[in-house]
Amino acid sequence: MTLISINDLKKSAAIIKDIRWDVTPKIFMSPSYVPPDASEEMIDVTSGYMLYVDLIDEKPALVIMQLKPITSKTVGYLYDIPEELLRESMQCTASDCIGGMYPLTKKIEGWLKKEFGLS
Repeated sequence: MTLISINDLKKSAAIIKDIRWDVTPKIFMSPSYVPPDASEEMIDVTSGYMLYVDLIDEKPALVIMQLKPITSKTVGYLYDIPEELLRESMQCTASDCIGGMYPLTKKIEGWLKKEFGLS
C-alpha cells in the first residue's frame, strides 16, 4: 500500500475536491442503506474518494479509497495524522465499524477540512 503524507495529499486538488464526506464504511458496505438524516434517496458509492480509519501494521491510519462502479480500490494511506484523532474514530459503535473500517469522527473530519483549506 502506498504511504502518502498530508502535505502530498494537499497538492492533489483532484482527490480533495472528490472526497465523499457523506460516504461512511457502513454506507459503502450497504449501498442500499439510507442514513436517517439523509434524503430518501440512496447515496451513490460509485465515484469519488472515501476516507476511513483502519489498522495498518498494528497502527491506526487514514485510508483513501477510490470509489468505482465495479471494484473500488485503496489508493493509499496517510501516516502523519495525529494518532489520537485516529484512535477516537476506532471507538465507534459495532454497527458503524464494518469490516475493520472505522468511520471518521466529526473531530477528524474538521481537522482534515482545515488542513485541506475547505473550512
